[in-house]
Amino acid sequence: MSVSSSQSHPHQTTWRGFTTAELPEVPHWIEVAGRAGHVIKGVVYMIVGFVAFKLAIGAGGQISGARGAIREIGNQPFGQTLLAVTAICLFGYTAWRWVQALRDTEGVGDDLQGIIKRLGYAMSGAAYAFLGVYAATRAIGTDFNFIGGGDTTKSYLSTLPGQIVLAIAGAIVIGTGFFFIYKGFVAKFMRTYNLAAMSDTVRKIALYAGRMGLMTRGVAFIIIGGFLISSVVQGINDGEISGLSDALAAIAAQTYGKVLLAITGFGLMCYAIHCLLKGWFRRFNVTG
Repeated sequence: MSVSSSQSHPHQTTWRGFTTAELPEVPHWIEVAGRAGHVIKGVVYMIVGFVAFKLAIGAGGQISGARGAIREIGNQPFGQTLLAVTAICLFGYTAWRWVQALRDTEGVGDDLQGIIKRLGYAMSGAAYAFLGVYAATRAIGTDFNFIGGGDTTKSYLSTLPGQIVLAIAGAIVIGTGFFFIYKGFVAKFMRTYNLAAMSDTVRKIALYAGRMGLMTRGVAFIIIGGFLISSVVQGINDGEISGLSDALAAIAAQTYGKVLLAITGFGLMCYAIHCLLKGWFRRFNVTG
């Protein structure tokens, strides 16, 4: 498939109907933070997906989510150093997400739809900030459990306000899951790539890995949101907030669970490739 470049906008390239978006200018440090954050996010999801796929084919392993991937990083040679680097990159990604929200780096605008998207960027940044804190505390030899479990959490979530918060959170997570599936289907993420710097093969990998990865992540989010809402209906058993590991366990428990888990693991590895390619080829409109 041929690639065409716009004469009026030299940075714009069109491939298969996807045209590189004109993005607002950002300072250089935002590019560094964004690329590093995308790469480490890709590493985390690659570990989660690989472990799930490995378990599905009977090669051992244990289902784990993002925090399990962080612990796996810490178990490697020079684990504490790797955890420190991971924490820094996750905080960089957090900074990037918050700048996306505050400075509208994606050009989504200030209308209702744009504000919702920008709030989503901010919430995503907060989630990865928590994950960065977890990696940092593991790096210094502690294990700070900042969101899961404990009598205080269980007590609050058992109250009416806590259940309302949990139900709203579940609905938001389910909605986010369907949005990820939609994003994977329309593949607008291709517009943020520097298409001119990518070979045709890399573009195809970016397109298909992004679609598969986003849709798989969307399904996982829908399952997680379902867990949260069912916690309201059935009551809180242990005060734990459901996460990716719970979603993977639910998938594995279904009929043909190993096949579904293998597909999910493959999909999460595709999402990891999507993140890694974003780290390498995403276009940043750097000032100057």
